[in-house]
Amino acid sequence: MSVSIVSPESEVWRGEAEMVVARSPEGEFAILHGHIPFLAALVPGRVSVVSSSERDEYFVSGGFLEASRGATGSSQDGQEHDYHVIVLADDAEDLSSIDATEARRRVEEAQAEAAEASDERAEARMRIEMARAELAEARGE
Repeated sequence: MSVSIVSPESEVWRGEAEMVVARSPEGEFAILHGHIPFLAALVPGRVSVVSSSERDEYFVSGGFLEASRGATGSSQDGQEHDYHVIVLADDAEDLSSIDATEARRRVEEAQAEAAEASDERAEARMRIEMARAELAEARGE
């Protein structure tokens, strides 16, 4: 199946894969070729793209995942093909490029801001949770 991970700034990953694993508010889920049409909101965390020989992992700060069949034609055997998964991420970053020290600093910074800004508490809490999720992914938790 064809998979794309995109953010407003760039296309982060594109290629063929056997499985995509992501997290929604309801929990972790996996998409395999031929999955029923599916749309899910994503929470901050890891998105894994698995092919026969590789596992590429990205941290997304949120967004949506859509899985569906394309309507571009049929294969040589007459079967419809072009199943695709697209991750529309608010922000996406290769997990291997995340610096745990920097992520820890962002958690501390967000916590300090939350303590100071009572009128902006909800936004500060969201930044804390996103920074904690990023730190947990950087640590491999």
